[in-house]
Amino acid sequence: MISLLRADDRLVHGLVAVSWTNQLHPDILLVANDHAANDSMTKMTMKLAKPAGVTLGIKSLKDAAQILNSPKYTNKKIFVVTINVKDALALKHDVAGIDKVNVGTAGIHYENGVSVLPQIKMTEEEFASAKELHDQGVEVFAQVTPTAESLNFAGIEKAFKK
Repeated sequence: MISLLRADDRLVHGLVAVSWTNQLHPDILLVANDHAANDSMTKMTMKLAKPAGVTLGIKSLKDAAQILNSPKYTNKKIFVVTINVKDALALKHDVAGIDKVNVGTAGIHYENGVSVLPQIKMTEEEFASAKELHDQGVEVFAQVTPTAESLNFAGIEKAFKK
């Protein structure tokens, strides 16, 4: 069962490893990213940030989709992290059961991004992916931490209409 899918360009870091995993209590933290799956330094860094008691998987988008579709993991709570909203949408195309997508600190470094919350920026391309997710019935929201301000899709859309 997918607890949450978070788009966060830092993948596994303090907010994901502590705040979100403490809130969600997942059995598995699954990073779905083609680069990370094939880069030993990135893998090592994320393994160091992994919280105790949670299994960490670092897989390509294709391999992550296979895991998420496998009956073997039906009774596991899985917290999925992608690097951006576009990859979240790609997973949604291949995986049933993605009901919520959290736009996290993805894009804070974008010079041309639209600020939807103080620590969250999105590009036009990411907004288009978020809109497609929303149109498919996925709850899309921006939120840095579980206790911070949350902005629903209507609020995100409003930021792009300014």
